[in-house]
Amino acid sequence: MTIQLVACDLDGTLVGPDLVFSSRVREAVRRAEAQGVTVTLATGRGYPATRPFATQLAIRAPLICYQGAQIRRGDGSTLYESLLPRRYLPTVIALCRERGWELSAYCGDRVYQTTQIYEPAFYDRWFGLPLEQVCGLVKALPGDPIKFIIIAPTQIEGDEIERLLRAHADGQFQVMRSHPQFVEGLARGVSKGDAVARLARQMGIEREEVMAIGDSENDRSMVAWAGVGVAIGNATSEVKAVATVIAPAQSQDGAAWAIERYVLGDGA
Repeated sequence: MTIQLVACDLDGTLVGPDLVFSSRVREAVRRAEAQGVTVTLATGRGYPATRPFATQLAIRAPLICYQGAQIRRGDGSTLYESLLPRRYLPTVIALCRERGWELSAYCGDRVYQTTQIYEPAFYDRWFGLPLEQVCGLVKALPGDPIKFIIIAPTQIEGDEIERLLRAHADGQFQVMRSHPQFVEGLARGVSKGDAVARLARQMGIEREEVMAIGDSENDRSMVAWAGVGVAIGNATSEVKAVATVIAPAQSQDGAAWAIERYVLGDGA
């Protein structure tokens, strides 16, 4: 079967620390779309922070945001959403307070925090959403959050946070590692793999006709599910273990290489 849908992670896959698409990535996406293939982004970022990247690539398909907890159309309307019941937050807040961890909750395309340890540029770089510093996190939320993030000072401490949070969650909510410093909490069952599968079903596209490209633990589910699962060269060993293809690193335009080879047929 030919590829009809390409789902690409953003940070570390399509763009590096500078958040700039290379000309090769832009051209590969443009050619795929011109060939009738649907390309979308699957990211942990919120929709308002993702939309500008999609616009740069002229992507018109629904976007997978918040680690798969939300799928939004180009006009911003919601195609799918899975919220985290706020009843789980008080014990998470207590754990973070005890350990001195910074906790951020996402709700209604805004980020709510009780503390801000880092400079504003850090949050602009990684969150890209309006921030509200509040006294009581649970009371300040206008509804159930879509996710929360605990920010670790170092990767080693992130490993410890992940271990403790998984034990604390006890299967009641999803714990996901999206970055060496970020440990996230989402509703049970949420993943990029689930969201890509949902979008493919809605579009009438078979699993074998889907290619997913990623680098981090939060990409593992979609890389494993897709008919062609691509781990780029800088991906974690866990992602590489489930991939059908290992591409060059992001710095070498690995995502463009995969699209060129498996969608456009260049060099096949």
